[in-house]
Amino acid sequence: MRLQVERRRGFLGFILCLLAAVPAIGIGAPITATLQPSQIALGESAELTITSSGSSMQPITLPEVAGLDFRVAGQSHRIEIVNGATLVSTALIVRVTPKTAGVFTIPGLTPKSDPLILRVNPESGGASPDNLGAARPPGAARTDGIRMTPDGSAFMRLILPKREVYVGESIPVDIEVGMHNGYVTSLNGLPTLTGADFTLNNLSRQPERIPKLIDGKEFTLMTWHSLLAAVKPGTFALSVQSPLTVRIRTRPARESLLEDALGDPFMQNFFGATVSKEITVTSPPAELTVLPLPTEGRPPDFSGAVGSFKIASDLSSTKAAAGDPLTLRMHVSGAGNFDRVDSAMLTHLDAWKTYPPKSSFKPSDAVGYKGEKTFEQPLIAGKPGAQALPALTFSYFDPNTRRYETARSEPLAVSISASLADTSSSPGAAAAAADGHGKTPDIGLRPDHADLAGEAGRHALTPPYLEPRFLAIPSLLSLALAGGWLGLRRRAPDSVAPRRGRAAKAAQRAVMALEAAARNGNATQFFNAARAALLGTVGTDLEAEGGEIRQLFALADEANYSGHQPTTPEFARWIEIVRERLQREQSP
Repeated sequence: MRLQVERRRGFLGFILCLLAAVPAIGIGAPITATLQPSQIALGESAELTITSSGSSMQPITLPEVAGLDFRVAGQSHRIEIVNGATLVSTALIVRVTPKTAGVFTIPGLTPKSDPLILRVNPESGGASPDNLGAARPPGAARTDGIRMTPDGSAFMRLILPKREVYVGESIPVDIEVGMHNGYVTSLNGLPTLTGADFTLNNLSRQPERIPKLIDGKEFTLMTWHSLLAAVKPGTFALSVQSPLTVRIRTRPARESLLEDALGDPFMQNFFGATVSKEITVTSPPAELTVLPLPTEGRPPDFSGAVGSFKIASDLSSTKAAAGDPLTLRMHVSGAGNFDRVDSAMLTHLDAWKTYPPKSSFKPSDAVGYKGEKTFEQPLIAGKPGAQALPALTFSYFDPNTRRYETARSEPLAVSISASLADTSSSPGAAAAAADGHGKTPDIGLRPDHADLAGEAGRHALTPPYLEPRFLAIPSLLSLALAGGWLGLRRRAPDSVAPRRGRAAKAAQRAVMALEAAARNGNATQFFNAARAALLGTVGTDLEAEGGEIRQLFALADEANYSGHQPTTPEFARWIEIVRERLQREQSP
């Protein structure tokens, strides 16, 4: 019992001595700062340790340096007994994470403190053991074409089927983004090209997702399918990029052995401090040669189609009457840039009236590289008899044979009979109804009128509504109708105003929809909205309309496949035409 009391007294004495020494040492205690390491790679963090004598840290203002991020990671206390004297110190640990490469000067925390220098190497300077991809230096060549980001969190790859294409040729490509599980937190946008020399068309909105093991680490591989088309000839270095948000470690390499040994990304992030950072992952550049289309041997009807195609044609019916409409169809199937597949089909055909064709496309793959485009042309035969529609042709450039090709369909035979109206009014029909003496045979029917002659006969054969005493009746009825209509207008003067107001609001909404489509550059939506707004005004009979309205309806029919993209002045011109036509309809 006495021994326990003596131990308690000794411990209390030690605490009292410690508390007595702290104020004496803490007053006016110096502050020191150290930076370890002084040279790191972009994506790593350094540790700034601020030490102050005493049991509590004096108020410290963290430095502000452009391009560096300072965050407090923790605080520690230390007690030392030197020659019987008790020394207490407090350390504040700050993580310094660079945003860009370069040499940074961190000012001293006190007027007498020396500045600290931090050197940050660029991403291509090599990886440190703190990187996720430490097994392979960033930018190092791989047999699978994968190049990791400096922190080993992601990679991007562009897969091309060939390295030589022609201007306007569409080739299917795959775009892959590999994301290290647990380190990539979000994908911030769709893949895009790094230059303006190519276009990506029909990029799939939802990528395919599959797990993939790379260097013993679990990745999620996302794959987009698209069509790549060259804009101009030349030799180019082509690459794609995509924005990501990743987690990067803030602990130096010497303190990350435990996290690396854990293996699991969740456990590594739990024990190892990380910060979020937005990066852009880019694929290794791929050299692509673009050849111009040859001018020699180019057919007059060549519309820019590049690929491999074949055609066939058929009729909606092989028998019809003169004046009845038929539909001629041409089917273009194969693989290539179907947005440039076009045809005028038949024009200026004798004994036929032809109309402009319309087209529709049915893809057989995800990006529209393969499929069938169908053109439908209305035709009306002008005379009866056995007719033959000529073969249809379609010209394209085949990159496999490196020359222009012309595909031809088979001629089509059609039998046109005389129309019912022509048959009933023809002289042959009247002759067939007469007997051999040219008189109509008596079939036993009583005549409508007696055989009258002279003035009495003429009056008897004149209809009553054409006699003078009845001619004034239509005029009186017209005057009565006009008077009744004016009376109704005076009784309900406000009935027309609401209708005009509703029409004005509908026209305003239609113009606003056109302006929104023009701002987005959506030609298909623009022309379809313009046609819908005018259908209630001009209807489907465009013969009485001006050439501009007929052209607008034609552009609406072709908007889905023509590929025509109006300029900003053209959009404004069409909006003004629609607005003027709608206002004209509202005017009394």
